[in-house]
Amino acid sequence: MSAAEIATAAVAVLTPIGGGIAWLWAQIDKRITGLESKVAACEAREDAGLARRAVQLTVIELLWQRLDQLEPGSAVLVRAKKLLDDLKVKNLEDQQADPE
Repeated sequence: MSAAEIATAAVAVLTPIGGGIAWLWAQIDKRITGLESKVAACEAREDAGLARRAVQLTVIELLWQRLDQLEPGSAVLVRAKKLLDDLKVKNLEDQQADPE
C-alpha cells in the first residue's frame, strides 16, 4: 500500500469522525447556551423578588408602627414585631447570600 493510498484511507476515516465531533460539540454548545440563558432569567427573577420583598417589609414596618401608635403594647403587635424582625434578618441573609 502506497503512502497516497494510506493518506486517502486516513482522510476517508477521519472526515466522518471529525464531522461527528463537530456535530456533538455544536449540540453541547447549544445546550450550554440554553442553560446560561435560563440561569440569567432565573437570577433576574430572584433579584426582582428580593427587591419586592424589601419593599413589602418596609410597608409592613410602616403599618406596624402606625398600629403600635394606636394600641401600644398589644400582645398581637408584640408577636407581629417579633415575626417582622425575624423576617428582616432572613431577608438580610438572603441578600448577602446572593453572589452578585
